[in-house]
Amino acid sequence: MKGRWQRVTYFNVSLANRPGELARFADQLHAEGIDLLGLWGFATEEDEPELCCVPRVPGALRAWANTVGLPLREGQALYLHDENRPGMLVETLDRVAAAGINIIAVECVAAGEGFGWFLWAEPGDMEDLEEMLL
Repeated sequence: MKGRWQRVTYFNVSLANRPGELARFADQLHAEGIDLLGLWGFATEEDEPELCCVPRVPGALRAWANTVGLPLREGQALYLHDENRPGMLVETLDRVAAAGINIIAVECVAAGEGFGWFLWAEPGDMEDLEEMLL
């Protein structure tokens, strides 16, 4: 497998802090046929769960959220799915640092022989990051 960086649209979504809210949200996405490249969540300082969703088709999530009145905050990140090889993360982050680009967030996971990750830079640096990695 040879990975290739691609720009993706992500959405931040706030959910109520109650048991079952994440399951309900996932069920609704499934029912709408919205496939995700990534989903992760965390509690904010206000103790409200916040999700970061990266759909394969951003317009599908946008349209569904608009239909159900779910507010979304949208942004851009870079995504890579590649083979998992030792040093890949360090090599890439060193290149980014040498280019003077500040990474503001990263999410990585290895699964078997695969490695997937998302990188975020300041909005004004996204084009430079994308150009450097592509």
